[in-house]
Amino acid sequence: MNVTYGRSPRSLEALGIDEMEERAYTLLLARCMTTASELARMLRISPRRIQRLLEGLEAKGLATHSPERPRRYIATPPEFAIEALASQRQADIERARAAIPKLKERSARQSGGGRQEQLVEVITSPVVLGQIIRHLHQTLQHEAFGFQRAPMRVPDSHQQEMRPGIRIRSVSDLEYLRSPGALESLRHLVAMGEEARIFPNLPVKMFIADRRTGLLVNAEDLDGPTLLVRSCPLLDALCAFFELIWERSTPLVFNRSGKLDMGTPFGQVEDVAEQIIPLLAAGLNDKAIASEAGISGTTLNRRIVELMKRFDTRTRFQLGWRAALETFPDRVNSVEAPIAKPGRRTR
Repeated sequence: MNVTYGRSPRSLEALGIDEMEERAYTLLLARCMTTASELARMLRISPRRIQRLLEGLEAKGLATHSPERPRRYIATPPEFAIEALASQRQADIERARAAIPKLKERSARQSGGGRQEQLVEVITSPVVLGQIIRHLHQTLQHEAFGFQRAPMRVPDSHQQEMRPGIRIRSVSDLEYLRSPGALESLRHLVAMGEEARIFPNLPVKMFIADRRTGLLVNAEDLDGPTLLVRSCPLLDALCAFFELIWERSTPLVFNRSGKLDMGTPFGQVEDVAEQIIPLLAAGLNDKAIASEAGISGTTLNRRIVELMKRFDTRTRFQLGWRAALETFPDRVNSVEAPIAKPGRRTR
């Protein structure tokens, strides 16, 4: 569900104010009656460029100047300047939306009325894909969910503050979890309210918005074309497939200290078990577990041996089973099987 779009947008970027204009406007707000030469020195730009910059600020209503020479520039209070620009931009957006019916009607006439919206489209342009994903996030009404596979594409718009009432779910596979920065990204998302789970291997990379539009990428060619799937039996099948994998995935939870918890409250197990067993349950290899736990490979092996002795087990599978028995006795007793102890044979 993660796609790279570079840095986060600036607060005034949506109003058509570029970075230098925003810097100049901020300086003018902090100072009263500033000359062009003073502002040029603060911004370290040429007199010709500062003049064009100030003319742009005045054209957008962000500043004005005094009549005397040399001119002194004054910032327009943001409650007036920004509000006016925002209102104008909103009016432009509404005019654009009002043109949608006319554009659809013109398209229908040109195609003889026989054109229907494609249920499946192939998206090959990264720019177009980015626009589609941003649109899907901005128009979310109820939920979004999908599969995450390596390589990572972070961050995307759903990593911004989530709107109340919208449920976000993701299932990541082990290859994704081992990617540099993946756990940190998931920590951030879970802290914002996303529900995250882990599954050993996912066949596709997928994102579905409100069960009305889906994006699908072949796991064997993540840099290849993306399929855009609209409401149809295929999308219904993809939603059902996600729910099937979701039910079989391991919950991913981080405790207050930011450590991976996998949703398992090992309240009756020592700190070392609480730190390592969830990582083993996630299916991480020893190198990834040691990195996440902040210990060496040698220390990890020693701790696993200690845990096996603690639970009187001989394999990692038995270790996980005994930890589950101790943590969730009511849930596991109904399916408990005898585990052989050293020197003892079971029938």
